[in-house]
Amino acid sequence: MRVSTSHVYNTGLNSMLDQQTKLSTTQLQLAAGKRIIKPSDDPIGSGIALSIKQLIQTSEQFVSNGQTGQTKLEVVESSLASVTDILNRSRDLVLQGSNGTLSGQDRRSLALEIESRLQELVSLANTQTASGDYIFSGFATNVAPYTRDIAGNFIYNGDQGKQFVDVNSSLEVQTNFSGSELFSDVPTGNGTFQTLGSSSNQGTGVISGGSVLDNSAYVPDTYTVTFLNNASGVLSYQVDGATTGQLIPALPGVPLTDAPRYVEGANIEFGGIQFSISGIPQVGDTFTVESSNSQDIFTTLQQVIDGLRSSDASPTLQAQMADQLNNGLINLDQALGHIDEGRSAVGTRLNVIESEQSINANIIVQAESSLSLVEDLDYASAITDLNKQSVALQAAQQSFVQIQGLSLFQFIR
Repeated sequence: MRVSTSHVYNTGLNSMLDQQTKLSTTQLQLAAGKRIIKPSDDPIGSGIALSIKQLIQTSEQFVSNGQTGQTKLEVVESSLASVTDILNRSRDLVLQGSNGTLSGQDRRSLALEIESRLQELVSLANTQTASGDYIFSGFATNVAPYTRDIAGNFIYNGDQGKQFVDVNSSLEVQTNFSGSELFSDVPTGNGTFQTLGSSSNQGTGVISGGSVLDNSAYVPDTYTVTFLNNASGVLSYQVDGATTGQLIPALPGVPLTDAPRYVEGANIEFGGIQFSISGIPQVGDTFTVESSNSQDIFTTLQQVIDGLRSSDASPTLQAQMADQLNNGLINLDQALGHIDEGRSAVGTRLNVIESEQSINANIIVQAESSLSLVEDLDYASAITDLNKQSVALQAAQQSFVQIQGLSLFQFIR
């Protein structure tokens, strides 16, 4: 078979170019430290590497989200810890103020400190992040959550928006609280009902906070305890519900003849609840038992401030002050419990983020290891290939030079 000179020439040239391409590819791999430079180098491996890179990118985003959420929640926790300190200190001061041996000036001094604590409390409720966002305003992060109107009422200006961060593909963690759920929606009294003495009472009676004996028997209503002298001239009491009607004495009993005698400090029980009254009420004095409602912690502090500043010029006024301070202590305890619940929720969320951060970090490490196996270069093998390819290229070049010199005319010569 006749082989043309051009065929011989092209064969030699193609061999030389093929070796040059292999050598260049190996040089690029060594320079990059990667086995796969372009998808065509290993289509299957490239697809696997792309999937692994996407997993790493997603996990890194989850880590970043977690760090953002952690920072926000740590600011919340720090603020709530300070709120707890303020409430505890205020509670201690109210207990001091409840001591009957203190003078009016002493109580006013205590009120002055609590007033300072109240200002701190409002400032904490208006805490901002380093970037200037208010952390207790919901979505309205550019609005101060709490202000005070001209009448002295505390106004919540934020919304109920909840902010979340994704810490894995199926889990999101809330990173904020609205001010209303932490500072405003605090139950009064014992959480079921609250007790109040009338400001027009003339005796020295002081009502306790009371407790629930049987939730299933309790009927929410506004109950009034009224003191009267029975037919024998003995101080007694009757209990009437605004909607449930007369409860004590039970119908068909008549208060004048059947109302129970008042015993100082003895429990008064009805409808699954109990409470007591100390001191000596006067005929016509009334006490109210009504369902708990919500009250912000700022108003609670203001009420104990007002109580400490109230007059104690008579036994009646002393009883009214004691009643106000007792209610203040009960509401402060509710506020402390409410803030503790918030701090527990923060702690739980931080624990979840910490756990997911660890999981995501491990995923990244494992994924990077897998990616290395797929696309990283075996340097020893690549250097060996480089040497072989260099020798092969030199051989191809020499062969091409020799082939160029071959022709029939040279053979004849």
